[in-house]
Amino acid sequence: MNDVNFPGWQPEKSIQVVEGNGRTRVLVKGKPYMSWHSGDEGCVRVAIAQLYECGLGTEKDLAEAFGRHVNSVQKYLKDFADEGIGGLLSERRGPKGRWKLTPELRGKILLIVLREGIWKLEAIEQRLMEAWHEAVSLPSIQQVLVENGLGEPTPRGVGDTGVQGELFAREPEPQLVLPLAGHDAQPVEKAGTSSVRQEENGTENGNAAAGGAGVADLGRGWRRDSYSPAQRVYLDQLEQGAYNAYAGGLLFAPLLAQYNFVPTLSRIITVATHEGYSLEELGLTLFYLDVFGFGSMEDFKRAYPEEFGLLLGRAQSPSLFTLRRFLHKVRKLGKGEALIDEFALTHLKSGLAAWGVMYIDGHFLPYYGLYPISKGWHGVRQIPMKGSYNFLAVDERFAPWLFLIRSSSEDLLQKIPELIEKARRIGEQAGVSQERLDKLIVVFDREGYSAQLYRYLDGKDEGAGKRRALFISWAKYSDKWVNDLAEEQFNRVAQVTYQIRKAEAIPYLETTRTMSKYGKIRAVVIQNGRDKKRAAIYTNGAAEQIGAERIVQLICRRWGEENAIKELLHKHLINYTPGYVLEELAEQPLVDNPEVRELKKQRAGLVSDLNRLKIELADHLLEPPASKRRAPPRSQKEVLDDITVVEGKILLAQQQLDKLPDEIRFDEAHAGKRLLKLNHEKKRLLDCIKMFACNVKAEMCRLVLKHYEWEKEVVPALAMIIERAGYVKLEGGRLEVTLRRFTNREIDYAARHLCEDLNGMRPVTLDKFHLPIRYHVQ
Repeated sequence: MNDVNFPGWQPEKSIQVVEGNGRTRVLVKGKPYMSWHSGDEGCVRVAIAQLYECGLGTEKDLAEAFGRHVNSVQKYLKDFADEGIGGLLSERRGPKGRWKLTPELRGKILLIVLREGIWKLEAIEQRLMEAWHEAVSLPSIQQVLVENGLGEPTPRGVGDTGVQGELFAREPEPQLVLPLAGHDAQPVEKAGTSSVRQEENGTENGNAAAGGAGVADLGRGWRRDSYSPAQRVYLDQLEQGAYNAYAGGLLFAPLLAQYNFVPTLSRIITVATHEGYSLEELGLTLFYLDVFGFGSMEDFKRAYPEEFGLLLGRAQSPSLFTLRRFLHKVRKLGKGEALIDEFALTHLKSGLAAWGVMYIDGHFLPYYGLYPISKGWHGVRQIPMKGSYNFLAVDERFAPWLFLIRSSSEDLLQKIPELIEKARRIGEQAGVSQERLDKLIVVFDREGYSAQLYRYLDGKDEGAGKRRALFISWAKYSDKWVNDLAEEQFNRVAQVTYQIRKAEAIPYLETTRTMSKYGKIRAVVIQNGRDKKRAAIYTNGAAEQIGAERIVQLICRRWGEENAIKELLHKHLINYTPGYVLEELAEQPLVDNPEVRELKKQRAGLVSDLNRLKIELADHLLEPPASKRRAPPRSQKEVLDDITVVEGKILLAQQQLDKLPDEIRFDEAHAGKRLLKLNHEKKRLLDCIKMFACNVKAEMCRLVLKHYEWEKEVVPALAMIIERAGYVKLEGGRLEVTLRRFTNREIDYAARHLCEDLNGMRPVTLDKFHLPIRYHVQ
């Protein structure tokens, strides 16, 4: 009888693989055949090959028993037939060839050579195996030595003992410093330099071919063995020359060096390198990101990385993700406020900003996200919105040099004293004399109108204290008395000059007013010449300290600060935040109790119903006219009953209101949802760079104006020059930057003379190579 005909019955398999207790067992016809630790791939392949060779299973049977594909089984059998058991063992995973030379392994090779003084290739190979069990071929070891400028190791005899040195103490020929004296300059070998380099340059052997190669390298003005492969590629590209879309950006190099952009950044931000890019390179990337008008970090995707890298001295610019991770790293440092102070100090020391007059104003930064943060007043849209405040201080030329980014729960009245104290401290560090510090003039608008603030600036909060600053501000509520002044009293005229607008003559008069909670205050009333509109100016400066014409000049030019904020907003995008990071408030603020608000709403409705019922009751009591006489819908008793019920409800609502607090914590009012605050550390770094870029651009405009007549059009003219593409080539150790010519003759003339002025500053690149630059226009 054929057993296979029984339904549901299957014959027992001849080969079975059993897993259990960390071991794998192979049973052949129920008897043990092999056993090994689970997970050993080599034993699995050996078992498959042996079972097939012994004729105990077919390829299909083995594939089914071991859970492998038939093709895999066939491959195992072929490898076993060709190479034996060695063909079944899998190769060690990981990089092969030159990729096995990881940075860690390179460091070990250099450690053996420089610290232990072992130079022979065979000895280095043996030492690697003994110390770290690393098997490295001799060509690979030699490649590492050559790439690091150590040349081919020479045999060390008995009389040539190695001197043990520090790992990174190789100073005979410093890396990243180019001999830039020209094609004919010969590098000078310092004492102690290995003779190996002389052999490489063909100076100690008679090999003509080797000597020719050495001369060729020297003529290029730099030593190839002093640089990494990536740096060699970059320098080779510069020597070949190429057109670059961002060549005009190199015009900023002398100004960035003159105004200490990179040193200012590195004094506070202690991140030396990040993902292969130095702090200087990342800072320059953010600077040029603003110069070339990239609206956001995401907008940087449209940059050409291979061309943008020229501005940093790299073959490629950092990616968007590298920049974002760098900003996160900066945020964790928490040094945004210190960086603002350091840049403000640089502005004063370098002359980008001037001490003497400080205009202060606030700018609202709206937040359109979903998370709950405090609300502030949007001055343009005239509505409350979620967001923050940027409190800015600019000098008399409206150059921004100091700012604070704060929560919208703080207002300008609180920040003016903080900005003044910060400015005085920075001014003292910048070397401003005490006399000039005491003569600081602060100008702000009506938002700063406050007797308490005026008393603080006068030092009256500490009795007869020392005056902290001389303030000038518009007066509030002056319409009640300025229009009562006679026209004949405006008998003096102040000539107000502007940067671009024509001068304006403004009639004024001086008087004294009494301000509540402050006392007598000096007032200057001005009258507009066109519509005769009047306004009052308050100041704490006496006539001998500041003249009335000076007061009128400063307050009437205050709109220049609004224009500066507008320029920062539209051209430098100070409203942009590179990603929001939210934090919980340590203490939740008090807000109106929603239950109280709801009960008051109900009580107001009940009061309305009570008034309606009383009117209905009055209709019952008063005799209506005959023409309007009709039967009332309800009786007088029913109305009185309803009045009693409503009065009871009002009394009950009032009792509930008396028991509830008027204000409760935010999280209690919103079912546990806590109020958050924004972390602005990343934005502080970005805004420091943006304000520095704004001032450097203004300085560049002043240079252009020496050769360009249209002052009102100098900003777009500068943009045309800076954003001009050009040809860049390294020749004779000097970087030649040739901008494309301009069809507009005036701009072409201004660009050529600007290049001559910048060449007079002896500019060099701000990268590691410090290449001299010479600018041209085609």
